[in-house]
Amino acid sequence: MSHIFSRQELYDLVWSTPILQLAERFGISDRGLAKTCERFHIAVPGRGYWAKIEAGQLATRTPLWKTDNPAYQSIEIGGAQRHGNPQLAFAAKAAHDAVLAAGQQPVSKMSRCDVEKAAVEASASTGDKPEVKAVAPVTSELIERPHSMITGIVLDIQNATPDQDGGISLEGIRIHECSRTRVIALLHNLARALEPRSVTICKGKSGLRAEMLPDAIRFEILEGRKLVKHEPTPSELRKEMDFQRRRDFATRRGQWLPPEHFYPEYDYHYSAKLSFEVHNWADGARKKWSDGKRQTLEGVLESIADGILYHLHFDKTRREKREEDERRWQHMARRRELQKRRNDREQKRIQFLAELAAYQREAANLRGVIAHASASAEAEPEYWRMIDWAKDRLAYLEAQNATGPLTANLKKQNLFPENDELFDPEGDPN
Repeated sequence: MSHIFSRQELYDLVWSTPILQLAERFGISDRGLAKTCERFHIAVPGRGYWAKIEAGQLATRTPLWKTDNPAYQSIEIGGAQRHGNPQLAFAAKAAHDAVLAAGQQPVSKMSRCDVEKAAVEASASTGDKPEVKAVAPVTSELIERPHSMITGIVLDIQNATPDQDGGISLEGIRIHECSRTRVIALLHNLARALEPRSVTICKGKSGLRAEMLPDAIRFEILEGRKLVKHEPTPSELRKEMDFQRRRDFATRRGQWLPPEHFYPEYDYHYSAKLSFEVHNWADGARKKWSDGKRQTLEGVLESIADGILYHLHFDKTRREKREEDERRWQHMARRRELQKRRNDREQKRIQFLAELAAYQREAANLRGVIAHASASAEAEPEYWRMIDWAKDRLAYLEAQNATGPLTANLKKQNLFPENDELFDPEGDPN
């Protein structure tokens, strides 16, 4: 049987009942319950806490760490709950909700055997499938005024020099020169689809980027190609035969000519089929779209835009979680440093009072010795010189034990300040 609690409810339980008894009540191990509390940032009583309670002594609770992250507000214990990272599930749900808020269908991973269907919802909580959109024809029309987002990318594509196979290779783009117009049109329409989603695309050091600052993901557009054996042209064969004749003639004359190649052994043949791939990791998200028998990239631009938005919101949620954890880590590090400094000060306080008590005991002993000496009139000069030294020593000790010097020494060492900068309102950390 599963039990669902809020963080506050579970915190109150583990600080009011020993964790071993709670674990037996929930049907799980005490270690498993402790790990659940750790996963959701809930402090548990340390060693000796329950012994102090039973002895009627004061035991300090570690306050509940406050967080507004919805991923940590509901905790399921027992039953068939999933023990995965709650933040990943929350990030996927947040990304899915962001796509829905943009007025689009949910984004999820595309099955290879079912490419004509739209993706199912990323969250496992629903199983609704969106309708299949009609396949749009390939757009090859020239875009005279590309979207301002892609101006730099368009210039790079237009100015790129093709290689011997007609290929154009840029950071994030690898296509045939015949596909320039189509890729520019594709990027233009993608920019228009991303604009209402508050997402921009640009060229970065590592390729094409989609940004929703401060978060960004990398993507690339590739054209399919295959490596085939090169078929020499007649002119290439003639060049090869002419060189071979010159080489044979040089050999007969005792000369040597190094071998030369007049055509490549293999060629790349481009298929005119494009693929769009997001280089990012997001739980349950689709990353790649390709031209196929029943779809083109132009026909799934809205799905691509949704996918980009999904990845960006997934990363945004995880980044915010990391920042929250970093703040919590820094907060705990500061509390531990304060605890260390308090412990050091406590040792100095004990040492100070021990030295004060030792001075007072010595002073009391010296007073007794001096009083006994006053009653003994008959003694050698050596004895009275010792008594004089004892009186000087007693005067020194009484001066050290006086309120004025003591207070000055306490202030100098800052052992009992009025405003304690080492005070921790949350108590000692576990």
